[in-house]
Amino acid sequence: MTTTGAWEWPVRMQSDRLSIREAREADRPAHIRLMTDPVTREYLGGSVDYASRQALELSPLGLSWGQWALALREDDAMIGSISLDRDRGELSLSYALLPERTGQGYAAEACLAVLAWAQEHLEDRHVIAVTQTRNKRSVALLRRLGFTVRQGLEEFGAQQLLMERSLLETLPTLPAALQTSADPPPPTRRRA
Repeated sequence: MTTTGAWEWPVRMQSDRLSIREAREADRPAHIRLMTDPVTREYLGGSVDYASRQALELSPLGLSWGQWALALREDDAMIGSISLDRDRGELSLSYALLPERTGQGYAAEACLAVLAWAQEHLEDRHVIAVTQTRNKRSVALLRRLGFTVRQGLEEFGAQQLLMERSLLETLPTLPAALQTSADPPPPTRRRA
């Protein structure tokens, strides 16, 4: 496998509670909700405009290399997404969960599975992740996954951290304290 993403697609993985798979047409309502939910979008650039929502409703799902749906193994219901793609010329990890699924260890479980796959199948030596500094839960998770801060930057009108992790180092194991009671609580819908 090269660093260009020439791996056969779709790639499917499983963890204890999750199926990490290509998105399917049956996932479209959950996918649209994930990409437009105000709580989820709070740290992802804010609300989505009408044209972007229309594009979500019409675009094909499951065709892009490195883009996975996170689904519960028990009933195959989509609860989020995770991706490995190229950002800034480097392998980049990102993830998002529906608000009611945060704080339950699903992001950690998915990240570990995808990072383990990357270690085994890709030639990249490191992976980056970018998160808003005020997204304390994501920063804490990335730190526990072995990411360190490379630099701070401002993008999309907010302070961000560009974090990196070597893919040559051993990954933490579950159920290591990837989600702790000291973490900030999951975001909730704001009342007007």
